[in-house]
Amino acid sequence: MEIQSIAGGFVVTQLSSVSPVPASLQDLLEKACIRLFDASMIIEDPLTALAPLREPSVKQPLEQFEQTFVIDQIIDRVRDEGLADHFHEMIGLFGSIMMSLTATEEQLAQVNSWVEQGIFGHFLMTDPGGPSLQSWKTELQDTDGALRLNVNKIHGIEAQKLGFAMVVAKQAARPFPITLMLPPELCSELKQSSIGEAFLDGKLQLGNCRGSVPVTKEMLLSKGGLGSVNRFLTLVRPRFVKSLMHFVLWLKDQGEVELSVADQESIEYLIYLCNEQTSATIFSMHSVNRVLATKFASNELLLHLVSSGKVKSKSRQRDLLAFTKMEGSSYRCFFEIYSKSKGHRL
Repeated sequence: MEIQSIAGGFVVTQLSSVSPVPASLQDLLEKACIRLFDASMIIEDPLTALAPLREPSVKQPLEQFEQTFVIDQIIDRVRDEGLADHFHEMIGLFGSIMMSLTATEEQLAQVNSWVEQGIFGHFLMTDPGGPSLQSWKTELQDTDGALRLNVNKIHGIEAQKLGFAMVVAKQAARPFPITLMLPPELCSELKQSSIGEAFLDGKLQLGNCRGSVPVTKEMLLSKGGLGSVNRFLTLVRPRFVKSLMHFVLWLKDQGEVELSVADQESIEYLIYLCNEQTSATIFSMHSVNRVLATKFASNELLLHLVSSGKVKSKSRQRDLLAFTKMEGSSYRCFFEIYSKSKGHRL
């Protein structure tokens, strides 16, 4: 077996557990995976074939939310109307699911009150410190019980005009990030600025924000722990990918993207994968890896369309490239799958 097939197996095995991967897409994914093999992988990996996925020993019900039905209707409209006018509503509903999984009843009531006043929420994850939590600049500090949040976040959706915000931060001696909900009055104390040109026909602007504000324990979103995050991603990522595939099909109808028969087959395959995953009612150890592999495949297909000259305008090329980084870059998706699967060999 060639190294390319071994590397590609980390992604292809996950997708094939739902449905066989089309040959052209499998070739694209295998080439992408071998390109992402880093120094440690090349040096330390045994380069032997992966074992077949085993049946999960633990299966749990996957929560269902009313918001998903509305999201699915929005995604259907993206196919006929494009993404620009629906993006913010879809992302807002994603955030609503996240809050349902991680917030207390009191926190949810507060959020509903803000939304009724026309104050909208923002999710601030990307940190200038990079992907390693230990290097993050955004940190919750505890000085003799007095909590202070030092915020430094970049590339947040509409973060140049914050309402209330869910801020992901590090805390000393904790291996996992924590999330705090900042009320509007504290968000107003942060320095906020636009960054870069807008995406999606001027409808999507990114922003940076930074500052230091006092916080309380009541602002921590701690319900559910890390398991809630994994359930959230299992619910949201396939829907996000399906919206992107519908967007590409809409762009084709507008004459903005040219698709080969193989491209069309890959898109329909990814839509099928997403439908299978969004209809799932069980959460298991494979669920997160499958949605990571699905996002990886979406990233590589969008990159292929741009790099092969099939997307006509520079602004659309930029839109599609941006979506290869949102909700999981290819390297982040591959690294997470690899880290969990590297020990399962024949």
